[in-house]
Amino acid sequence: MRYRHSSLTLLVMITLLFTVLSYGVDPPVKLWERQYYAAYDGAKFSDIELTNSGMLFLTGSAYDFTYPFNDNFVAYLLNLDGDVIWEVMHPFYRAFSSDGCVLSDGSFAITGKCLENTNSSVGLYLEKISPDGTIMWSKIYDYPDTKEEGYGITCLPDGGFAVCGKVNGTGQWAGDAWFLRTDSQGDTLWTRTWGTFIENYGKSVVFNNGEICFLAKGGDDTLTTQGTHLLFYDLDGNYLRGTDYGDVLEYLLPADMCIASDGGYTFTTKYFPPVWHTDQYGETLWWQSIYVTPNDWHKGYCIRRTMDSGYIFSGWDGYYEYEPDGNLTDYEEGWLARFDSEGNELWNINNTISVNHAFYSVVQLPEGGYMACGAYNVWKSMNGNDDQWTHSPLEDMDGVSRGSTGFLVRYAPETGITSPDSDSSLSVEVFPNPFSSVLSVSFNLPESGEASVLIYDLSGRLVGTVADEVFPAGENTVQWTVPGSVSSGCYLLRYNAGLEPGVKTVVLIK
Repeated sequence: MRYRHSSLTLLVMITLLFTVLSYGVDPPVKLWERQYYAAYDGAKFSDIELTNSGMLFLTGSAYDFTYPFNDNFVAYLLNLDGDVIWEVMHPFYRAFSSDGCVLSDGSFAITGKCLENTNSSVGLYLEKISPDGTIMWSKIYDYPDTKEEGYGITCLPDGGFAVCGKVNGTGQWAGDAWFLRTDSQGDTLWTRTWGTFIENYGKSVVFNNGEICFLAKGGDDTLTTQGTHLLFYDLDGNYLRGTDYGDVLEYLLPADMCIASDGGYTFTTKYFPPVWHTDQYGETLWWQSIYVTPNDWHKGYCIRRTMDSGYIFSGWDGYYEYEPDGNLTDYEEGWLARFDSEGNELWNINNTISVNHAFYSVVQLPEGGYMACGAYNVWKSMNGNDDQWTHSPLEDMDGVSRGSTGFLVRYAPETGITSPDSDSSLSVEVFPNPFSSVLSVSFNLPESGEASVLIYDLSGRLVGTVADEVFPAGENTVQWTVPGSVSSGCYLLRYNAGLEPGVKTVVLIK
């Protein structure tokens, strides 16, 4: 999508109003980059999740022409060297997976869009996959003669799912935001639509503080701007509240969000992306821009919390230039940026290669460093006109033309980032670490008061509550017995006792 000049001027002015603080942290070094197009055409990796066993779960799409055209791969398990462990071929037609999540028992769930058959309309689909890559069940949610798409998914405490996306045909002409809750088998418990007069959709969803929070685009009678909002529902589907961020986010469409270490939310937008942080009610606490060269084109796609309570962001940072023949050519480069817990920028890099590409998702690895995934783009705008496009195929090593290709890039740990533990936070000791079945957590309170110790996986999902109650002054020790459904891996222990919260990394080895 190309901005018109009036919109670009407005958004550049907004960007220049942001405050950017930079620090002397060395950016990470790229270790390797792998491309995945040997058997595919039209491949794209849209989301990457780290499993508790240290594998990589990726979603997206890829056609394999050794199979009939309507067969396509939508999920992949890779090791940290990028080797494919298994691929999942979707049983439906023209499927594309937008988002995935790793469940506590080691299985997986994905959502996206597909056709049930060549004569059906596009429907939102939900699929559960076993740890060995077998499809356990697939569901399609499709109103007749409408178009539904799934963009975000999260697992709920009862083993069910909350999904967000878009539905066309049942509400406004441009589409309504569509929110869906299912049980553990994918059967619908409730659906909700939201929005009016303009294009509306849900882009990302998390469960936090006993509420389902959706990052959505659109507006209704109470949230009148057309940009990014946070919407809150309870588990029964009752609308609790929504947040309106005014003109600043009017045209900056939602991209992704994560749960922050303080129990609030941090999100980014698709265009001219900021890092925007709120409390648990969605009220703004701070926001920072992500630095780019003035007048560059750039987009945001993903933001994740890091183990030191900071954030890692991915997208593409592009530029344009006139060729000798007078045509305007766009160039896009995978883009990563790193922030501390207050939104201060630590480093900002581009993945420079010879063709257009984007980083659609990124995760931090338990041993440090990062893994980013995306796709090489093969459609390029000509003369700055959205209506004029040309196909620019890639070629594999055999010289065979292919479409876009999925790719994976691994970065080494950066240097210069300090530990998240703070003297101002509650003093906590964990032992043993690594642990196998029982984790002991000791903390010292200066006076009687409430204290909480919670366990999260690396995707930000609550795995267990160690403590959440009133404790006496002095030394206290609590224990967490690991449920049988929780698998080996790296977890984050978040603690709070009325001061600044802190985070420790703990490792479970069964």
